[in-house]
Amino acid sequence: MSTQVTDHTNNKPERKSGGKSAKQKFGLVLQGAAALGAYEVGAIEYLYERDMECAIVSGASSGAMNAVTLAGATRYPPQVLRELWGKLAVDTPIPFLPRWMIPLPQWMSQFWFYHVPSLWVPHMYRPRLDLWNLPTWTYVAKPTVKKTLEDLLDWDQVRDPEHMRLIVSASGVENGEVAYFSNLDPPAGDRTSSSYVHVRFRPEHVQASGSFPVGFPWTMIKNRAYWDGGLTDNTPLKPVLDYLSEDEAATMTIFVINVNTSSAPLPANPYEAVFRMLEMFAQNRLKADLETASSYTRFISILKQVQDQLPPDAPVRKEPEWDKVMSYHHIRHGIRMIDMKKPAEESPGDFSRESILRRISAGYDQTRAALEKTPLVFPEESTELFHPDPVVLS
Repeated sequence: MSTQVTDHTNNKPERKSGGKSAKQKFGLVLQGAAALGAYEVGAIEYLYERDMECAIVSGASSGAMNAVTLAGATRYPPQVLRELWGKLAVDTPIPFLPRWMIPLPQWMSQFWFYHVPSLWVPHMYRPRLDLWNLPTWTYVAKPTVKKTLEDLLDWDQVRDPEHMRLIVSASGVENGEVAYFSNLDPPAGDRTSSSYVHVRFRPEHVQASGSFPVGFPWTMIKNRAYWDGGLTDNTPLKPVLDYLSEDEAATMTIFVINVNTSSAPLPANPYEAVFRMLEMFAQNRLKADLETASSYTRFISILKQVQDQLPPDAPVRKEPEWDKVMSYHHIRHGIRMIDMKKPAEESPGDFSRESILRRISAGYDQTRAALEKTPLVFPEESTELFHPDPVVLS
């Protein structure tokens, strides 16, 4: 496979003369998958290159890190995402020696060049060294990503929903429930739900979303312990749909960047088996969420028609739940899933610089291929909800 990569962030869309050009707004849902989050960077690069702009974004784990970077970037967002992943990328233990000068069997070469560097990712985590306490360990690495995000982003901008609406998922360790940290008040239909938490965003909220059990300690926020958001909602599509206005539900495309493959070759070792198991959990949850959303949007469409035909004094209009149900919006434009096809040997624990750059380039190319194959259209009204894209990595 070719490792040649291209930095597309210089391809900024040019402003038309005579004033600020109107950008096409979109929504974005970013999954968690550790180092595979680099695919999402490439996808975002392509969308911004098309002179589009994100209005609302949600993420889990590494997807939450990308989401908050998108919201807090004070420069061209794809460039800041590139800068973040440049900090996260690590080099081989002997970077000045080319691979051909270290003759190793294939499995050992892969371990040496891809996994050994990832044992310590300075701008994200460092390994525990208190080996004398090993029998009582509940995690193996200490996160350092808070400092990285503090230095990189404008946190007042992150907290401003007028700039960009932001939601990240986390999982309560004690109650096992999903929490959606957001820079917004709970949506109209969920005012009493404990899942939506309006917060003054800090790096701790992003760290909580990425606190994968055993790898990292849980993160404490207001005396509550949180683990990785991927455990309860790795594809936080629901909160994005809940926060759309009626006009956005009718016209805005929601992109779901799918980095967890639904099909894959048989695992060759215990590490691959565990990763495949987690990938299947995430993929099955995504499939169920999409099917549920599709059913709901058809139901809401019919219900809106019934509402138009009911007399003003119909008894059902006085039911306590009527206004809540009527606040839900019919998603008429579409949810566009961009499926990232990964090589068989891909590993979410591989933060080597070569792999990070390859994934960013592949994410860009696959998103471009998906939108060239099935271009975006903006009809007055569409009855089709989902636009799956079987994009193949070239």
